[in-house]
Amino acid sequence: MKKTLVALAVAATTAAMAVPATAATVYEQDGAKVELSGSFRAFLGRVGDDNRGDLKNDGSRVYVKASQDLGNGLSAFAGYQIRFEEEAYKTAQKGSDSDFGDPTTRELYAGIKHVDIGALSFGRQNTNSDDFLDDAAYYTSASLSPLTTRSDKSVKFKSAEWNGFSFGLDYLFGDSDKLDATNDGNYKNGYAAVLFYHNAIGEHAYNLKALYSQDRYEGFGSETGVKKTQWGLHAGYNYGPFDAALSYVNYRTKFETGYFGTVGQVSLAREAGIVDDAKGNYILLDAGYRVIPESRLYVQWERLDAKADDADYTAAIRNQYTAGIDYRLHKNVVPYIEYAHTRTKFANAETEKDNTFGVGLRVFF
Repeated sequence: MKKTLVALAVAATTAAMAVPATAATVYEQDGAKVELSGSFRAFLGRVGDDNRGDLKNDGSRVYVKASQDLGNGLSAFAGYQIRFEEEAYKTAQKGSDSDFGDPTTRELYAGIKHVDIGALSFGRQNTNSDDFLDDAAYYTSASLSPLTTRSDKSVKFKSAEWNGFSFGLDYLFGDSDKLDATNDGNYKNGYAAVLFYHNAIGEHAYNLKALYSQDRYEGFGSETGVKKTQWGLHAGYNYGPFDAALSYVNYRTKFETGYFGTVGQVSLAREAGIVDDAKGNYILLDAGYRVIPESRLYVQWERLDAKADDADYTAAIRNQYTAGIDYRLHKNVVPYIEYAHTRTKFANAETEKDNTFGVGLRVFF
């Protein structure tokens, strides 16, 4: 997931996460423009106490964007992002039979934009929910988040900004075969709405966000199967070298028949053995201080819990504490050191602990 603290102050003051280099224009003529950008992302360290030290690819990517000016503030645009990642991340929704690209295609979309209205796009792309959290760590950043932040095929609208306000709408498509009742767990459809606001008073910049989303999964005795709903609130603040952000998400998974399972549950609910209606909360606190203009010291706390809908006790609680520091050798070269400790406590008093630590490098072009 890639996000930056929204603030009216210069983006450099919030370079919590390394900001990509300005895209290189490889073609520009008659209102048409093609831009190329990307980044190499690697992490060298130990990911989990049961693993040896390893060199990990952390979502290295190549991005091609194209646009065509149509006049009167109107333009057409398209984007193509290639990711180099393991099998588990090559699709966003199970059973969506996406035909927007091969296994290495992360995004492939096109749309139309008006400067005073907004942008409407179609294809394989990130959802507006991807802009809800302001997480500014690196390798382990916001890894517990239950939000649906990308789609294999969707329609997306992001409005223009009016006096600091804007909004985003998404509709996600899934398995197109509605007659196959055996597809337990295949993604059916979903939607999301996100409201954004940002402003600045002197040197104090802040942003507020609100989110509501719903995902549906097939099977378990009915066409509707499972419904997962989420709502959230967010506040972010920036002053000089200091930045902080707090996000809260409430989720609920409901099986709409008497058939239960683990599909649609967030991972923690599955681990806790919850196989019927479930609910829980997610909290993300992210803060950083720019020690010198080139270096930011950051900390992050995540908390995710899960409980059966009819239970009076919490089945599991997972906390993750992350700390790190980066140093910008060049505007396009950012090494960092990061450590994360994860602790999970289950209702049966069992506690699991895990650690991730190492050094990382991001090179943008």
